[in-house]
Amino acid sequence: MSGLVIPYLSGAEIRTLFVQFFAERGHVFVPSASLIPAGDQSLLFTNSGMVQFKQILGGQVTPTCQRVVNYQRCLRVAGKHNDFEEVGRTTRHQTLFEMLGNWSFGDYFKSEAITWAWELLTQVYRIPPEHLAVTVYTDDEVAYDLWHRQIGLAAERITRWGDLAGGDEGNFWRMAETGPCGRCSEIYFDRGPEFSEGPDCRPDHNENCVRYLEIWNLVFMEFEQLADGSLVALPYKSVDTGLGLERLASVIQGVATNYETDLFIPLLAKLAEILGPRQPDNCFAHQVIADHTRAVTFLLADGLTPGNNGPAYVLRHLLRRAVWQAQSLGYEQPFLANLAEIVIDTMGQAYPELEINHAKILAVITREEEQFARTLAAGRVQVGRTLAKLGNFSRRPGREATDLPFDAPTMAGDEAFKLYDTYGFPLDLTVDLAAEYGVRVDSTGFEVAMAAQVARSRQYKISEALKDR
Repeated sequence: MSGLVIPYLSGAEIRTLFVQFFAERGHVFVPSASLIPAGDQSLLFTNSGMVQFKQILGGQVTPTCQRVVNYQRCLRVAGKHNDFEEVGRTTRHQTLFEMLGNWSFGDYFKSEAITWAWELLTQVYRIPPEHLAVTVYTDDEVAYDLWHRQIGLAAERITRWGDLAGGDEGNFWRMAETGPCGRCSEIYFDRGPEFSEGPDCRPDHNENCVRYLEIWNLVFMEFEQLADGSLVALPYKSVDTGLGLERLASVIQGVATNYETDLFIPLLAKLAEILGPRQPDNCFAHQVIADHTRAVTFLLADGLTPGNNGPAYVLRHLLRRAVWQAQSLGYEQPFLANLAEIVIDTMGQAYPELEINHAKILAVITREEEQFARTLAAGRVQVGRTLAKLGNFSRRPGREATDLPFDAPTMAGDEAFKLYDTYGFPLDLTVDLAAEYGVRVDSTGFEVAMAAQVARSRQYKISEALKDR
């Protein structure tokens, strides 16, 4: 990428220019929906911009306007789209991210979507055309011709990809296992041939190739996927696009990772003050904490509170994992509220919910962090005693279960369940603590023990009820 110069824009400016561009082309701005989907039992969280428009795309609700533009906060930690394990490990994944989108509900289709996307990227954001490449679904001749003949993109910059019948879902987008779906065309930023890793390096979700970064997905909604896997035609064709703000910011700001953009720099600078400078050996922890703090802050702004089930448990897990990462670096004082304050200050203008719920967000984070500190202190002792039964192990702070070899020593599932059942120590924390000592936890065995306990409890209740007769 040497010599490439793109005029600098802040994340906020990128967001604003996107909305302005499509507003000038007849699109009505619709504010971001909550991370908690309203009346949709198929999703734990809003994982894409289309969630709030799902019934419109499916034809169940008539749109009040046919062209819409928005930016949507999204969370991908569960279900079909789950980036949780990638966070902190790659340059391009977050649990919480922003999706810029333009929408057509039965109005324009592939031609306008492709033409406007190209115009915005090359003329407004000033990304050199020679640094862009695209993919299209294998049999989508219309999209291919639009890119090749109308836009003028060279054939070698267009990759055909996807075979739904054969099990390859490339360039066919679905929000969940059921619902609106369709072929898509993805736009990639090409960092240059010096980043290629072999002849198979191409823009087709090859995660081992860092040359191409997917930035924008143009989805051409034509079908409804039913529970039995069949596809039926939607009442009308629509366009659903998603442009990742963090990824685009990394391109425009000329940095190698999303974490080096102005969307993350204030958080990471504060973390450096608290935990010390970011180094190769603590980079993962810093990035996880920054990401999880953003997710926690937005979930609290949307009215969720930490708990032990469903979305509330995910919120608690994200918050505790952030605290755990700091403790793995030797820092044991409450600190997350300070980071949440930065999220509110930097993103409150775009998302007023953050400012409205400012005091509540900080209070809940502080309370949960203090409670977790007490849980962790008591649990460490019990986990240590359980590990001692397996042998003597040296602790390596920050080591995760995914880093352990396949043949690592394993804590039995019933032992892990005893820690949960007797001392209230959750499985995920047992897994994290054990990993620091190089020990795996038999999670399947834990679930078996949990199921057996539930069965015993149910049988006991039945027996007691019969006694009362």
